[in-house]
Amino acid sequence: MKPTLSFALISLIACVCIAPSAHSQGQMWTGQQVFQLNGTCTAEMAPDRAFIVGGVSSSAVEPEDAAAQLDKQLAAIRAYVADNHGHLDLMERVRTLKNPSQQPNRNADNEPPFEVVQRLQADFPATAPVDAILQKLIELGLDRFGDNILNNYQRREAVIRFRVTDFDAKMQAMQDACAADAWARFCKTAEPSDCPSPKPPANLDLLAFNVRSEESLLRPDGGGSMPWQFNYNRAQRAPEPQDLLGNVTVHLDGTILLNYRTPPASPAGGPNDAPKDDKP
Repeated sequence: MKPTLSFALISLIACVCIAPSAHSQGQMWTGQQVFQLNGTCTAEMAPDRAFIVGGVSSSAVEPEDAAAQLDKQLAAIRAYVADNHGHLDLMERVRTLKNPSQQPNRNADNEPPFEVVQRLQADFPATAPVDAILQKLIELGLDRFGDNILNNYQRREAVIRFRVTDFDAKMQAMQDACAADAWARFCKTAEPSDCPSPKPPANLDLLAFNVRSEESLLRPDGGGSMPWQFNYNRAQRAPEPQDLLGNVTVHLDGTILLNYRTPPASPAGGPNDAPKDDKP
């Protein structure tokens, strides 16, 4: 009887030890995988607005007289801009006064001592006849050109500029196109379970999105020409592009780097896999 009791006791201990181990294996997760995706894309951008940048000045002996004359000129300019489907933005109004000369024998200066300058920006559709519009604005009193309206004598300034006003939306569309290309490349070689949809999932993590123009473009500040370059990552967006000096189409090439984390798998052999009792 003793050997029989010893064998039964050993079998019972083994069952108690093995049972928890089997239950733990049934709850194990297969884990989450991380894949790095690469994609490319191209896009074209063309400016949709043309901007005339400059100012209007008025001089007089008294400040109020100079301001009144300036307001008359601005009223005529505003009406003309509106008639040509444009929009006028008035920015800083600068008032300057010339100090009296300390040299009595110096030739008399006929320029009035007080001057007021209104900085402005008039924008029109990019297809507007900007040369004819500029000529008319000069006739109406536009006499300062470019951003530096206080000291631009004897210098040439870029007075007409072109701008892509919906730049952020177009860059987002380009980023989406690059992400779609990266996802399509991944799905060609991935397991079907890792690529559940032909469209990119919402949980793609942006590591880097780089864009460069094929053209070398002139800088409005006179700094020569260079391609447009924009770099994006998860923490920051690129700054706005500089204005264009001509109504030209810009061709862009983009590359993107993404992280894709697969969703966690359900536990194998867990409670959801247990057979359900049949009820009559």
